[in-house]
Amino acid sequence: MNIQTKNLNLRKYMMSDLLNFFRLKSDENIWKYSTFSPVTLIEEAEKILAVTIKNQKTVEYGFHALILKETDEFLGEAGILTLNPNVNRCEIGYNLLPEYWNKGYATEITKELINHAFKNLSIERIEALALKSNIASCRVLEKSGFKLEGTMRHFTKINDIYEDVCYYGMISSDISTNL
Repeated sequence: MNIQTKNLNLRKYMMSDLLNFFRLKSDENIWKYSTFSPVTLIEEAEKILAVTIKNQKTVEYGFHALILKETDEFLGEAGILTLNPNVNRCEIGYNLLPEYWNKGYATEITKELINHAFKNLSIERIEALALKSNIASCRVLEKSGFKLEGTMRHFTKINDIYEDVCYYGMISSDISTNL
């Protein structure tokens, strides 16, 4: 899946992304709102990246590298994470390096993923999850047109603490009013 926006390029991962992938996957600030445990060794990141690249050869969904068009800088990753064709439903997500937070890039790629899912994949429903404590991510989803459909109490456990997760959704008829 290759997607372009005004400022961004979303493309498949390549092994040449390893150092940036390691930087992303090892940064504790990025993963403090996630059940993903940051990697500590580049070899761990290399194994995860190899599996990601292998999977991208057979399926179009999953995380892809997010690149700033103007400078070709690696910003992070985004993508359609799951796709259920039986009910025309998918889930989207993103993870950006901290130096690219609060610049509008997460909202920009989220809006384009929504557009891609509805228009090119004929998806009826898109979902996204964010920890309730991750106010910035909740704001990205709301600015992108998602509606908060509920809060799942103690839905996940991070560092031995149960966390509430906000469940966001959007249906195809929402697109004309939000994008």
